[in-house]
Amino acid sequence: MKRKTLPSLEEWIDSDPRLNEKTTELFESNLPIDQQAREALRYMVKVYGFPLTPIEIDYEKEESDGDSSYTPTSMFEQIAKLRFTDPENTDPRYLVMTAAYLIKYRLDLDMSDELKYYLGNDRLQGLGYRGDDILKAELIPVKKGESWSDLGCRFFTKQVV
Repeated sequence: MKRKTLPSLEEWIDSDPRLNEKTTELFESNLPIDQQAREALRYMVKVYGFPLTPIEIDYEKEESDGDSSYTPTSMFEQIAKLRFTDPENTDPRYLVMTAAYLIKYRLDLDMSDELKYYLGNDRLQGLGYRGDDILKAELIPVKKGESWSDLGCRFFTKQVV
C-alpha cells in the first residue's frame, strides 16, 4: 500500500484555484507586506474557517473528526510557534500561509530543541501566548511554578510537546 504524502505549501496553493488567485493578487499588489499578510489571514479565517484564536476552536467538531492524535490549534498559536522556532523568518506572509498550511493538514511543529534550550533543566508546565497583534504573537514556555498571567500571556495551553 502506497503511503499518502502531503503536498508542499506551494502545491497546496497551486491546487486550489481560489487560493492561488487570491494569494497571487495579494502578493503581487502594491499593498505593504503587513497588509498583504492581514488580508491573507482574513481570507484563511473566512474561507477555510481556520480559528483565529484558541477561543474560536470548536472542540466538539474536532472530536467528531476522529483524529485524537492532533490537538486543534488556531492561527494565533501557529504564528507564535513559527516565530518561536524560526525567529529569523519574520515575513508575515510566510507566517500566515505556513500557519494555515499546518492547520489544514493537522501538523504540529517540532519545538523540542527550542524548548530544551529555553527551559534548560526546568520543567515545562505549558505554553503561554501573548501579544495583541497576531502577526507579532509570542509563544512563552511556562515553567513549573510560573504564572502564565504574570508573564503577560493571553492564552495558555497545558499541551506539553
